[in-house]
Amino acid sequence: MRQAFVATGYSGKLAEKLKTEDSEDEMVTSRILFYATYNTTLDFKDLIKSHALGENVNYQLSRHAKQFPKSGRKPLSQMDELALSDTLKLIYNISKIFPDLVTEFSPSIPHILKIICRIDIPPKPLDGLLGGLLNTLSILDLEEKKGKVFESSPLFPTFDNNCNVDKLISILDQAISTYSPKELEAAAIPLLYSLIAIHEVAPDGPREHMQLLLLPENTDRSLPIGQSETLPSKLLKLSTSHFANLKVTISELMFVLSDKDAEKLTKNIGYGFAAGFLAARGIEMPQSASEAYSAEDDPETARNPITGQRWAAEPQDSGPPMTMEEKEREAERLFVLFERAKANGLLNVENPVTQALHEGRFEELPDDTDSD
Repeated sequence: MRQAFVATGYSGKLAEKLKTEDSEDEMVTSRILFYATYNTTLDFKDLIKSHALGENVNYQLSRHAKQFPKSGRKPLSQMDELALSDTLKLIYNISKIFPDLVTEFSPSIPHILKIICRIDIPPKPLDGLLGGLLNTLSILDLEEKKGKVFESSPLFPTFDNNCNVDKLISILDQAISTYSPKELEAAAIPLLYSLIAIHEVAPDGPREHMQLLLLPENTDRSLPIGQSETLPSKLLKLSTSHFANLKVTISELMFVLSDKDAEKLTKNIGYGFAAGFLAARGIEMPQSASEAYSAEDDPETARNPITGQRWAAEPQDSGPPMTMEEKEREAERLFVLFERAKANGLLNVENPVTQALHEGRFEELPDDTDSD
């Protein structure tokens, strides 16, 4: 049926009809062209070149953006919302299936961002119209890798460099509190990808702002990282889930926020969260977890390199001191754990027990040493 429509030769006229003020006409036109992206011979490059498809799609995004004023927000009519949703799907599919055409829709980026900033976040933020906006934003050339389109990036408007970042992170925060990890695996990846792309091209101010909002801060350090209820901790908890795409994308976000530096990543999120990601990427880890931490750190802010928790906030052992026999057992256990990690390729560092022996920090005790 779809190919039968293409065979009529009417697709060019249909693309031209997308320049309309009538949302019902827009919805029907966008939906037909959307269906024609699947398993047909329709030449979308020709539709863009000869029938102004790109211009007309961008016009519709501009038209709908004007329906979201700064104040007195009124919900879109059902027809306007359906039309906008179908046009977003059309942009997404053309950009996904024909990546060489993605820049034709770059002029829609500021309009999509404007709508996202002005739309109220619904109870299910990754569904419906907002979900469609986020999906479409993620497929577009936010980093302008395929050619510079804007003199001034719409990602960081001059009137407020952080407004887009703030709204996207607010959506992420609400989404993580609303959806299960399984649902996030399917729905949150586009938003996470957009944040990664935005950070890659962000100037210093917005870059630091994103790091402040998405990386664990000092208030997170009163507990081991990942155990508080802040957004960074929730993200890190999700990065240990068994949902592969979600896990990898969150870890990639943390890596990008750490300037793609292994030591910074380890310092920001702790050796425990960083080790698996770095090993999977084939990135050499710091020789020792403690290398990621400055020896000059303030004692009050110095952190446990494994958990990321401040040393000063760690619970103090109020029990009796370990006996020599208990210390020996712990040393043996540590030796075995490190040897297993080295054998599995997780670590490429010298076993600390072996290192201590070589440095003469262990001494043999006589068998009759009092274990008390």
